[in-house]
Amino acid sequence: MGSVPVWVPLAIVLAGAAWVWRTAENEARSRTGAWVDLTRSALFTESPGALPQWSETLRRKLAEAGQVWADDPSALEDLCSTVEQLPFVAEVGPARLIRPDGLDIPLRLHEPIACVLWGSKFFPVAMITDGDNVRGVLLPGAADGPHRIGFGEEAYFLPRLAGFDGRGPHAPRVGDELQNGSVLAALDIAHSMHEHLDAKDRVLLGRSLIDATKEEALDGLPGGARLELEAVGDQAYGRLIHFGDAPCEAGPGELPEEYKWKHVREALEKGFNEVDVRFDKAEYK
Repeated sequence: MGSVPVWVPLAIVLAGAAWVWRTAENEARSRTGAWVDLTRSALFTESPGALPQWSETLRRKLAEAGQVWADDPSALEDLCSTVEQLPFVAEVGPARLIRPDGLDIPLRLHEPIACVLWGSKFFPVAMITDGDNVRGVLLPGAADGPHRIGFGEEAYFLPRLAGFDGRGPHAPRVGDELQNGSVLAALDIAHSMHEHLDAKDRVLLGRSLIDATKEEALDGLPGGARLELEAVGDQAYGRLIHFGDAPCEAGPGELPEEYKWKHVREALEKGFNEVDVRFDKAEYK
């Protein structure tokens, strides 16, 4: 399974992908620094995964600080620490003064690759990999339906993960890591999908549910994870993909994930109602 590079998916370190604050008023400034007005901000990023709600949340958080003296290292560190505590922010780089009175702070945001249904709302989920350890983070951004990522004809739905339970005193909250094993297995499949299917293929999947709650498939073999695709057109039922073990749980003899997704791509091109991609040759039913 591939790993997530350190500064992806939001390559904010590239020019023009940072938070920049500029004041509209004449503030007292010296030759070595300036007061930066944090009530005015803008986010520049080329990533389609940054949700609009995040921009507004960060704008409000910055506005609460009011202003910061750009030559005060302690104040800038505190500001970066405050930004880094937001649940959708994974990492914050050092702040840099943009003269005369702007500030540039590189960010790495969590990338939503799936979602969960919590009550009547859908919440995005990111994946963190630490060696072979798979972790998920519940992100803010409640929506009435699965989130669509991308633009125009390449906008696709985030897959929903089955098995999430947001009830009880120990239920996860926004910003918490997910602990449920079947949810993490489904998230691992979503991550694998993200790596092996391009946007066009994910568009063809439509709205999907990744269900890894069953240990065995319908034929009694290990690996009961499957993808349930929403019905389209005049179909009474949705399409079904028998996937087998998630990559993080794959045992001896499990078909490599890249071959499974190759079967999925071929099935999407042919059209299908039900397909089993666990074997060297996909089985259509």
